[in-house]
Amino acid sequence: MRRSDLTIRLAAAFAGVAVATAVIAALVITVTWQRQFEVYVQRGVQERAELVASALADAYEAAGSWDAVSFMQFAHMGIGGDYSVQVLDTYGNVIAYTQGRTGPMMVGGTPPQGTEVTARTDIVVHGEKVGEALVVQNAPGGIITERDRWFRRTSLRGLTLGAVIAVVLASLAGMLYSRGIVKPIAAVTRAAEALRRGDRSARTGMAGGDPIADLGATFDQMADAVEAERVFEQQLTADVAHELRTPLQAIQATVEAMQDGVLPTDEERLALIHDETVRLGRLAGSILDLSRLETGSAHVTLSPIDLAAPVAVAVESSRALMESTGHALQEAVQQGIVVNGDGDRLTQAVGNLLSNAARYTPEGGRVRIRLLRDGHDAVIEVADSGIGVSPDDRERVFTRFWRADPARSRASGGLGIGLAVVREIVERHGGKVGVHGSDLGGAAFVIRLPIAEQTQRT
Repeated sequence: MRRSDLTIRLAAAFAGVAVATAVIAALVITVTWQRQFEVYVQRGVQERAELVASALADAYEAAGSWDAVSFMQFAHMGIGGDYSVQVLDTYGNVIAYTQGRTGPMMVGGTPPQGTEVTARTDIVVHGEKVGEALVVQNAPGGIITERDRWFRRTSLRGLTLGAVIAVVLASLAGMLYSRGIVKPIAAVTRAAEALRRGDRSARTGMAGGDPIADLGATFDQMADAVEAERVFEQQLTADVAHELRTPLQAIQATVEAMQDGVLPTDEERLALIHDETVRLGRLAGSILDLSRLETGSAHVTLSPIDLAAPVAVAVESSRALMESTGHALQEAVQQGIVVNGDGDRLTQAVGNLLSNAARYTPEGGRVRIRLLRDGHDAVIEVADSGIGVSPDDRERVFTRFWRADPARSRASGGLGIGLAVVREIVERHGGKVGVHGSDLGGAAFVIRLPIAEQTQRT
């Protein structure tokens, strides 16, 4: 949709709302005015009839009969040319009536024909009805007079003029409001088009504060995330190629040297080729495992388990490694901490932390593993006296192929994937993993997992 189209449509929508509001208001006011004004006029005429009846009752009481009443004094009781007053006896005969706008009250005779009774009130003296007072309309058409109809027409014309002004103002407001919407939408559109053309730096530059600005800010965040993911994928491709190239080059060089007779084909050379091949297999398996965890395709079955069990399995699996490197392994494992977890995956995560501690701790150092309860969390801590992790690297330590000491890790068989796998496993269990300085002098990796609800209640 073009910018001008949206502006016109918004202006038309505002105008349509104004027109609809004016029409509804006109209908409601017209119906309400008609009913209420009729009631108002009818009430006023009825009150005038009651006033005339009261005055006539006083005159009748003073005179003793209608024949002795001087009706000339009631000429002022007429209420204009639109209405007149009639006085009837108990038999319904007209005794007197007013005629014309200022004419006197006539006694006897016949009132003008074609009149309509508007209000009727009994004339009562000492509790006895002696006649009736009628207020009648001189021209047919109901109780709404020509002046009333003129007032209604004038009111409707004023309402129509107000509606026209409202429509014009609403249209202008719609156009102004549409500009505030169209400009940021156009900025988002331009940025999206630039991204589609390959300009990865395109951004709207909008800040939050209203829904449209929030849209622009969210778009920029999305573009940043896409760009970061693209950079990460490029880095991942480079890292995987680098990790694969090293063992492949070693294998190729060894095989070519044996083919050329530079190196003998003996157990030592074949063992080197075998070790590099095994390392390639481990790397491919770790990458595949991490990819499955990240995409959610890896099978993780959560059920209540005592966390001490997978921790114990991981410790026993790592004990031989610790002994071969001369590390002192300290254990402090609390029993009975139940979490909803996958035992095999948790054993894998703890085992990765233990092997990582062994690789980055100098020979003869110390490694400590603790399992304890902290509020509603189960805490697993693996601390060492090794080289540690600098504060600047603590956010990157769980990314793929990251190493604090690349040369040392590669020499000792590290793949740079283990900590990334730990993070994915922990997050699949609804937990968190982090790293900080250890009181042993190295790094302390801490896993926090939510304790199962039934255990929390006990």
